[in-house]
Amino acid sequence: MRFPLALVALCLALPFAARAARAAAAGPVVIVVMDGLRPDSVVEADMPNLTRLARAGTFFSNHHPVYPSTTEVNGTALATGARPGHSGVVANVEYRPELDPLFPLAMEDEWAAWAGDRTARWIAGPTLPLILRAQGFRTGIAGTKGVAMLWDRGWENRSVDSPTVYGGATIPGAFKDRLVASLGPIPIVPDRRYFVNARQDRWTTESLTKVIWAGNLPSLSVLWLSEPDYSQHGTGPGSPQSRAALKSSDDNLGLLLAALDASGQRDRTNVMVVSDHGFSTIVQTVDVLADISQQGIPVGGGFLQKPDPGTVVAVTLGGLVNFYVIGRDRALTERLVRFLQTTAYAGVLFTREKNPGTFGLTDAGMEGPEGPDVVMAMRWSADVPGPGLPPGLVTNSSTSYGPRQGMHGSLSRYDMNNTLIAAGPAFRTGFRSETPSANSDVAPTVLRVLGLPMAAAMDGRVLEEALVGGAAPKVETETMQATATVGGRTWRQYLKVSRVDGRTYYLEGNAGPPPVP
Repeated sequence: MRFPLALVALCLALPFAARAARAAAAGPVVIVVMDGLRPDSVVEADMPNLTRLARAGTFFSNHHPVYPSTTEVNGTALATGARPGHSGVVANVEYRPELDPLFPLAMEDEWAAWAGDRTARWIAGPTLPLILRAQGFRTGIAGTKGVAMLWDRGWENRSVDSPTVYGGATIPGAFKDRLVASLGPIPIVPDRRYFVNARQDRWTTESLTKVIWAGNLPSLSVLWLSEPDYSQHGTGPGSPQSRAALKSSDDNLGLLLAALDASGQRDRTNVMVVSDHGFSTIVQTVDVLADISQQGIPVGGGFLQKPDPGTVVAVTLGGLVNFYVIGRDRALTERLVRFLQTTAYAGVLFTREKNPGTFGLTDAGMEGPEGPDVVMAMRWSADVPGPGLPPGLVTNSSTSYGPRQGMHGSLSRYDMNNTLIAAGPAFRTGFRSETPSANSDVAPTVLRVLGLPMAAAMDGRVLEEALVGGAAPKVETETMQATATVGGRTWRQYLKVSRVDGRTYYLEGNAGPPPVP
């Protein structure tokens, strides 16, 4: 795996001893990812530790995932500071025919990542741990979910003192002996959709605080928790189980903060708590592939032999569907788009080659050779699913989940508003930032806190407005619209974005006219 020339030059310019001294002086950074945490779930009744941390630091009220609002996409954005079109990870599951022409591949799959790195680059740019270790910094990554592997799967500058733990597996493999000797293997749990995944998240937290942190803290630590994502998928946001999952994640944050206190490192450590995306409640599930097939369009999600040109490979991802048109058949693509514009479930359509009534892949930050030909964000509403439950309903494309369960991946304002809280000596105290920010801004900000320049491959920005002595930048907001006449009717869609220092932040998008401010 090769580093950008600018990064190599920087490594050569700084002697190892100087880099190590800078790492020690900067103080540790800890990133805690609470998968699927909506910012309106951060209330003292369910999350007292996180609420106190927010009061002691900065709460980013206008924070967003990159689009699509899914885990592997945003895990990569957090790790690289790059948008999907540049990182190469544009979905949780992608059709990569050079590796498997028959079935789409999960981006956190170990074999797929290994094979992808052998043929090209599974992730196009360097991740934050790789950048830091090249500068003499020590790192430690621990995740209950496989997405943690995307943060740090390489061998460069690797030792057992800078491990990656993901779903109970480890890189390097020798670290697992140390881990199991201390904690035992990761617990086996029942169907995680219907039980809070507290035991596995606790094991992962202890793998970081008791094993990786044994001796001294790395300069960068990442803890990726599976909750409340698993519970919200299974029972919907705001359910009793999902609220118990919030408490589980908050308890693990409490364990982590207590470990920092015990080590005497709390006052000099910057802690960032972030989620990969927001969440909505499913109002209905649609079999999109069956619906398209009834129109005579040759579409499938998996094949017994390599699909011929003129075939559509569809990957259903809950709040969105990605369509890969084999052979880039323009007439077939237009036919598919025109049909989707007649449905009651299409929210926003993006196309590789601009079609009437659509936005381009560039408008979603999904351009690049790995991107699909058509992206359909599912339709959503701001309705409330029931008494005492948070707002946000979405039509779901994945048949694995049904009404009153949870989903994300759409351009719903509830999927596209996620959590970021930062506290420590680098950040302002008692501050609520209204400036738009995104997951792609986390890595550049970490580099600034550690005294390093932003890597050339990063699309995000340093969150100056939240740093001590920083100032808020200028914000511009725009609502893009696209229309087309299909079958005598008008198709209309909108995409609301903000722009800060040349960066685009996606707020929401849907079919129909934009809501009145």
